[in-house]
Amino acid sequence: MKRRCKTFSLEGYGCSLNQGDTARIALLLEKAGFGQESPEKADFILINTCAVKTPTENKMLRRVKALGVIAEKAGARLVVCGCLPFISPEKIKGACEKAELLGVDLKEIASFFGIPFSEKNAKIPAAKKNSCISIIPVAHGCLGNCAYCCVKQARGGLKSLPVEEINSAFAEALEGSKEIWLTANDTGCYGLDRGTNLAELLERLLENEGEFRVRLGMMNPANLKKFFPRLLKAMEDERVYKFLHLPVQSGSDRVLGLMERHHTAKEFEALAAKARKKFPEITIATDIIVAFPQETEKDFSESLALLERVKPDIVNVSRFGLRPNTKAALLPGKVHGGISKQRSRALAAKAREIALEKNRLFEGSVQKILVSEKGPTGGFIGRTNSYKPVAVEKAEMCSFRNAKILRAFPTYLEGKILRKN
Repeated sequence: MKRRCKTFSLEGYGCSLNQGDTARIALLLEKAGFGQESPEKADFILINTCAVKTPTENKMLRRVKALGVIAEKAGARLVVCGCLPFISPEKIKGACEKAELLGVDLKEIASFFGIPFSEKNAKIPAAKKNSCISIIPVAHGCLGNCAYCCVKQARGGLKSLPVEEINSAFAEALEGSKEIWLTANDTGCYGLDRGTNLAELLERLLENEGEFRVRLGMMNPANLKKFFPRLLKAMEDERVYKFLHLPVQSGSDRVLGLMERHHTAKEFEALAAKARKKFPEITIATDIIVAFPQETEKDFSESLALLERVKPDIVNVSRFGLRPNTKAALLPGKVHGGISKQRSRALAAKAREIALEKNRLFEGSVQKILVSEKGPTGGFIGRTNSYKPVAVEKAEMCSFRNAKILRAFPTYLEGKILRKN
């Protein structure tokens, strides 16, 4: 009688790095002979969790509870991995007492499943987001110790992957993908533990032939400024999206000091200005936390003023939330919830206003786009060379096309594919 192979279901949440890790787990299990199934039919139910913010943690816990019920009915084992087991293990057990907790280390996960671990099965996969996009993790952990961040409890210090190992994954990804995301907890500190940096890595990857696009992941300003001119030079290649995600977190240097961010608002502003001088249509994305402990109205007004000066294309606004075992959780001077909401709304409104202003500059232009995703309500999404999303009705996935921009919205452009490229 043929022995039935063990089966697993796998869900992954969070940042692009987590998405890459989820793909690595799936590859590890599949190569070991495990079959993939739905949660209701699997022997092992895995969830790769994110815990960067309190709302995200709560979402994870609700899902753990729901999967726990499914596991109980099916006689399966629920395995919770990723960042949350390091940050709130007791809350996971509260959601599902029988949940088995792992971390982010592939070797630990292999050991749990009785899979012999080697460099071969530790190989970086070209993690598929869809048929056109692959995600490649270039490093885990970071060099920072931001006062508000709990992720370092899970990810630890910087561990960059070798250039040639990344290049091998990159070449593999190009066999089916046209858009490659380079990702890490902080892509900007890649290689600083190996005597190299992101610019040098990018130069190596661009030696690969073909038409494709590279999207660089989030880079903290404190690390980026160490090699910024060389990176801008490498970004001259058309195959690199003119896109930078530089989280400033506050326009107040006093608050940045409390956050232990190691850069100033002026340094962030200077990086954005240099990037715009080099590439006028570049998309600048940033993050801002409002209502950090001890943030005053003056501090908040400095964040608003910074947005007015820099005019980032994308601003991810977060209200400060206490995370376990962080320095910020111990700071006095918590900002009242009502004030936090007001500041968040004001900043988001200003960011939306700026985004629409910037996007309207593209109306009437013709842009070369890479069609890389299906639209959420039909149609397709393509990306301009400056990584602006363009919604089009009809297109072929993973193709480069010219599109006329018909209308601008704060978060995307609406376009029409031109028959002749």
